[in-house]
Amino acid sequence: MKAGFGRLDITPPLGTPLAGYYEQRLADGVRDPLSLNALALSDGESTAVMITADMLGIRRTYSEEIRNLVAERVGIPVDHVMLMSLHQHTSMRLADAWERSAVTDKTYLDVFYRKVCDVAQMAIADLSDATVSYAERETAEPIAFIRRYFMKDGSVRTNPGKHRDEVVAPVGEQDHNVRLVKFVREGAKNIALVNFSTHPDTIGGKKISADWPGFVRRFVEEDHPDTHCICVNGAQGDSNHVDPWREGKQSGYFRAEHMGRVIADTANTVWENGDVCHDAKLFSGVKLVYNYTNTKGSEYYDECAALYYGHWNGEQVPSKTEHGYSLGECERIVKLRERGQIFQCVPVNVIGFGKLAFVGYGGEPFLHYAQGAREAAPDKHVIVACCANGYEDYLPTDAAFDEGGYEATSTAFTKGLERDCVAAASELLAQI
Repeated sequence: MKAGFGRLDITPPLGTPLAGYYEQRLADGVRDPLSLNALALSDGESTAVMITADMLGIRRTYSEEIRNLVAERVGIPVDHVMLMSLHQHTSMRLADAWERSAVTDKTYLDVFYRKVCDVAQMAIADLSDATVSYAERETAEPIAFIRRYFMKDGSVRTNPGKHRDEVVAPVGEQDHNVRLVKFVREGAKNIALVNFSTHPDTIGGKKISADWPGFVRRFVEEDHPDTHCICVNGAQGDSNHVDPWREGKQSGYFRAEHMGRVIADTANTVWENGDVCHDAKLFSGVKLVYNYTNTKGSEYYDECAALYYGHWNGEQVPSKTEHGYSLGECERIVKLRERGQIFQCVPVNVIGFGKLAFVGYGGEPFLHYAQGAREAAPDKHVIVACCANGYEDYLPTDAAFDEGGYEATSTAFTKGLERDCVAAASELLAQI
């Protein structure tokens, strides 16, 4: 097996909209740069490239366009290109111009498209013989937590905050594992891929930052100067950094730095103890999963549009419409009218060889999506990535659609999504 690495800066200009909240935030400074990081793999016959972007997300239509440009540039099939966003909330997103907080600066976007192609070309040019190993370990302290909670009144609430006294228990279990894939190369820098699962939303404000994934890369490379680091965010749709039972401030730049340090330290504990992944034929494949659009409440479009656009126009609007629809639900209903889609589509991408597999879901998957992929391939080391080849919405579990809560009511998807996405991943994993 051969592996190669590439990195390029993609920090946008000041004034760029920062995405992730229901408010307009224009970047007024840079705490640390944003980057593209690429890992190329080749078995001598087939080549694939995985690219991570320090962005909140890239809609599937744009991701497809970019991936086609990459494939044309480097001469590989488009299904061998996985483009992942790490979902930082102090970065930007690539979406339709009418969507709030989308990047619309054509000059920047032209350069960004070119840089994605460039970083893939750089990684492929850097291909060198590599010995590959895999290891995993739980963090020494919990730094990520399920963010959906059963409440005393029987409801499910996301990020209960001031309502924490009403919390009963989290809905599910957090994955605390750091997963490390090492590519040890002769005559070239080694490459470390570090995977962890939770929202990179620890900082807030109006300054650009790569959040904890940026710190992971920085600390791993400081600890191991002979190594390039690429960070992959896992299934994070129902996970964040806040423990509702803990007192005191849990957010901010120093919290992101602390999380990066904990993740890097955990990788260091298994740095020399990996399971060697022997050379095998490289596989890459993509399946598109189609799901009925969530049309609930669409008959109340007028009142939902009034609340949604009123909020973004700075008007005083209630927290819910007359018929009880929240801002997140109103956004879904407005998008439904704007897009007019009967079906939604989630790309599922798998790249792997032998015992090692990377599974990318095109949205914000709940942790159970990763568990399902691993249960489908118990003989493999499975790394799961969010926002891969698309950033289409929250990807809740079937149980979550019954339970309710922010993610399940605001998403454009409907029940059955988990079953079909995991089935697609399982089918692709079986081909490795």
